[in-house]
Amino acid sequence: MNEIDSMCEFRGSKQKAFNEACCAFANSENMTKLAKAVGMNATMLRNKLNPEQPHVLTNVELVLITKASGNYTILNSLLLGLGVVMAHIPSDASEETFIKRALENAVHSGDLSRMALEHGGSSRISRSHKQTIIDKAHCSISNLVALISDLESRTTGITPLLSMSVDFIASGAPIPGLS
Repeated sequence: MNEIDSMCEFRGSKQKAFNEACCAFANSENMTKLAKAVGMNATMLRNKLNPEQPHVLTNVELVLITKASGNYTILNSLLLGLGVVMAHIPSDASEETFIKRALENAVHSGDLSRMALEHGGSSRISRSHKQTIIDKAHCSISNLVALISDLESRTTGITPLLSMSVDFIASGAPIPGLS
């Protein structure tokens, strides 16, 4: 019986998190514009994002509204329920330098620290403040993933090998046949 009880608790907590994510999404987006972009009726989209309504958002609709809006709140909520954190990497992510990414990470960390200090003494955090903190944390995670991806791409291939070879020769290492 304990497994069933814990499964019901799990389902209840994940459903609550999903409902909150749907509300946060609906509050932060222009439903009329978004519905038009994905070919849906605006009222139907609002109803599907409202936990009090019987209409349910399908997987395909979730992907459509996520791609059209660039808002990953609902998807993040679902994946977090599985113990997975999503990191969105913008298409222009490869244009940043390593130093800029590291400094940007420091900015995100500072913002999160400030938010923690602001809400540290509070026993409850409002839904909008919670969403702001989560969004900032996801920005930080995305930045770190982009930094790691950039480092990986810089250290693969022939360029690092050539660089190490030049450093090896420039440091005075003996070369067979030439020394």
